[in-house]
Amino acid sequence: MSVGDPCWRDAAGVAHDSLPWRVRLPDGSTRTDPSQWSQDADVLAATGWTRSVVVDGDIPPPPPPPTPDGFAAGYETSYGWRLGWQADDVALLTGLYVLAARANQLGVTQPCVVTDMNGERHTLTLAEYEAVMLAYGAARAAASAGGAA
Repeated sequence: MSVGDPCWRDAAGVAHDSLPWRVRLPDGSTRTDPSQWSQDADVLAATGWTRSVVVDGDIPPPPPPPTPDGFAAGYETSYGWRLGWQADDVALLTGLYVLAARANQLGVTQPCVVTDMNGERHTLTLAEYEAVMLAYGAARAAASAGGAA
């Protein structure tokens, strides 16, 4: 997404490039197929989705450069704690993100609990975790391209 691109905003104001497949209405019923329910003003109002454009604040900051000692030091998040980025760390963090995003699409809102390299647990919203994962992925790709191992 780039500044000025059209987007959708959820009830929390987070920008998305597309709508979730399914939304849950206050009465407990659901609607599927956003190409249809996005045309229904009552469904949009009830679920909090609005049409918008991407603004500067929606774009995550560029990732910090990798640490000098490569992968062993992990990745320092914008919150000041480190995530491991060996292959098994990447797989676990990616799996958590995929499951959390899918739960959100199904209307299940739950926090993402992430364990850092020191074993400390951190509770994030999906939007916060998504920002961490975008920066984490960019930093991991940059470190891989640079030959760190």
